[in-house]
Amino acid sequence: MRLGRVAAALCAASAWLGCRDTTASGSPYLVLAPVLDSLLVGDQLLAPSVTYYDGAGNTRIPARTEVSWASSDPATLGVDSATGRMTGRRRGVALILATVRSAQGTALIAVSNALDLTLLLDTIYAMPGDTLTVAVAVQKQSQPPPVVWYEAPASASGVYAIDSVSGLVRALAEGGPVPYIVHADTIADTGAVAVLRLSDTTGGKFFFSVLGTVVTHVGGAIRAVHYARTNGNLAFRLQGTHVSAVTTSQTVQVTLPDSVVGGAAYAIDSMSPGEAAPGQAQPVVFCAPPRPWAQWSSQSITAYSRRSGTLGITQVMTVAHGQAISGRFAYRAQRVDLYADPLGVLSIQGTFVAPLVTDRTFCK
Repeated sequence: MRLGRVAAALCAASAWLGCRDTTASGSPYLVLAPVLDSLLVGDQLLAPSVTYYDGAGNTRIPARTEVSWASSDPATLGVDSATGRMTGRRRGVALILATVRSAQGTALIAVSNALDLTLLLDTIYAMPGDTLTVAVAVQKQSQPPPVVWYEAPASASGVYAIDSVSGLVRALAEGGPVPYIVHADTIADTGAVAVLRLSDTTGGKFFFSVLGTVVTHVGGAIRAVHYARTNGNLAFRLQGTHVSAVTTSQTVQVTLPDSVVGGAAYAIDSMSPGEAAPGQAQPVVFCAPPRPWAQWSSQSITAYSRRSGTLGITQVMTVAHGQAISGRFAYRAQRVDLYADPLGVLSIQGTFVAPLVTDRTFCK
């Protein structure tokens, strides 16, 4: 599992955003292109292009001799201070930093191995009886494609079972987190499965990943609510929060215009920053949601869902004072600060076991 490295990546992405936020001061700044790039361990890559903004609306391309370069993590990404040429040194993510006089700009660089395996969900949360497939991303520089297979240790017996070929997990009984192992040719990575059984409307947990110009794999507390829309009908909102004293806190939320009545897949549609109206205490899209939508936010970055996402509710169970639900979400979200940039799209997915309560005063 890679929590320390990816938490650092989120901090780096937040710092990068801060370097580009010039609306308040009008200070000079740099824009690097592309803002997200990748290379393999041992390979080299030329420096990104640099555009200098003087804070008054004027731009120019600085001479190569004006620009000095650095890496946020030289052990992962080596950077020539004079030319900006990058060298991949180990698997991970790092920032390349350009400086012209007092102006700065950064780009996020992902360094991969020639054979690379990424668990998209380090930790899987489920209720007894749930089934879901482990999500992984495998990259290999050469043919043939890698052989991927899945393994559960002896300690998983009675808690969950996993199909060695497909990666299908069957949650059996409360317990964990218990490791699972994914192999790809000669490499492997380890995640975990936690099976929860809620007795009342407390104790929900979730884990999620964000990939793109922000990279993070974290978890936290989660709850769901059926609340009264302005027309009196019930809407649904799932909200999970990761709180950390080390890195930036994050929130994931999914809003549906109708209540959840059982296990099913619910489409997640798009939402624009103008519609979301984040400055309002209870914007219309919460109190009268026009369609299903989702959001991810950190301390300084907000992203709204694009079309073609899914909220999958696996089970709905009755517990004391309400219900408990389990499932999975997967959607793409566009960063508000990069709303016109294709590189501003983030891929977000997670699993959860959450309490579900009804609150008919939520939007009054």
